Amino acid sequence: MQTGQADIAIIGAGPAGAHLASRLAAEGRDVVLFDPKGAWEKPCGGGVPTRAIREFAFLLENSNYPRKLVRRITMISPLERRVTLTLDEPFAVYSRQVLNGLVLDRAIEAGARFVRDGVSDFTRERDGWLISTNQGERWRANFLVGADGAASFARRRLIGIFPKQDLALAFGYNIECADESPASNGNGSQRGGPSMDEVVVRFPRDFTGYLWAFPRPGVMNFGVASKLGERTSDELRTLLTDFVRGYYNGHMPEAERVTFFGAKIPTLDFASWKELRASGDSWALVGDAAGFADPITGEGIYYAFKSADLLADALRDKGMRGDAPYASSNGSRNGYNEAAASYEGRWREEFGRDLEHASYRLPHFYHGRFFGRIFTDAMIMLARHHRGVRTILGRALVGEQSYATLKRDLLRRAWQVF
Repeated sequence: MQTGQADIAIIGAGPAGAHLASRLAAEGRDVVLFDPKGAWEKPCGGGVPTRAIREFAFLLENSNYPRKLVRRITMISPLERRVTLTLDEPFAVYSRQVLNGLVLDRAIEAGARFVRDGVSDFTRERDGWLISTNQGERWRANFLVGADGAASFARRRLIGIFPKQDLALAFGYNIECADESPASNGNGSQRGGPSMDEVVVRFPRDFTGYLWAFPRPGVMNFGVASKLGERTSDELRTLLTDFVRGYYNGHMPEAERVTFFGAKIPTLDFASWKELRASGDSWALVGDAAGFADPITGEGIYYAFKSADLLADALRDKGMRGDAPYASSNGSRNGYNEAAASYEGRWREEFGRDLEHASYRLPHFYHGRFFGRIFTDAMIMLARHHRGVRTILGRALVGEQSYATLKRDLLRRAWQVF
């Protein structure tokens, strides 16, 4: 039985795990990255928000990884009101297989070791971790990171699974199509000209979530997401199918062009943020495994990269350089624990409070009233008449509008409309 050694072991090679491995390996750390799939087509829209592109410039530096740059978003209210926003800066839409491949390739190029195998078990040793894989390999590491998504095996073993109220359910279709193909706008009417550079978002009535159409190179990605348990799977699939048919003038595309997907997304309840832990004794969680996703939009890619950066910074700043493989001691373990504690404070300060406020705002956003109207309908109505409201909505959709000031900012613009 083969036994390997590393300073840091990361379970999961998606954006969070692979970016963390890339950062650590580039700084000379001995890193091993476990994932049975490598780069794979995770079921999600694949939208990379503007601020992620701005902070992580490597995402657009290599043209070998195809993506769509989107500047237009059409929003449809529960009362069929609509508005089209033109963004000052684009956001990107990737196939998740392509995005995951981009980040994983960077990690390997930086010197991280990639093991294409799943982790079946890990146990605490005196000064670190003993990790077992599905194929029988054993590894020892000083520090363990869970980056394996919302259904995280690492999280389940370390602190337990997410409760039902902290999850959303998403269903979707990837539909093959030529990039130049025109399509309708989500309610059965035809749009003129190419539409593959435009995102469509629809807010159904009495629904905690939304439907989307995201353009990817050669594919339209359609999806629906809602709080787990609010609607049955059959109800969600019916909503989604009707949305897709509306987009294609009342017809579902040919079955050979259609791939179905389903997944759970962390959307933490307001009360859960107070007790949320993302680190402990020589371990940490990043990305979806930690619960880091926008509770209102479900967007998690930015937080995957950002949490990985914050953990890498904490390990660097606490001097945990891992100069020798598995060079453990009480002193080094204390150092890792200090780094974990530092990471805990950093993510709360950097984005935790805003995500907590988003959880508080979630029921107001989807079910609240604004000037006597359904909130999402009022936003879209006002956006049609005021550029400032359109700007706020655009910033909210690409992750640059604070939820703490969203209602106040909308009120200021709304009074200007009246």
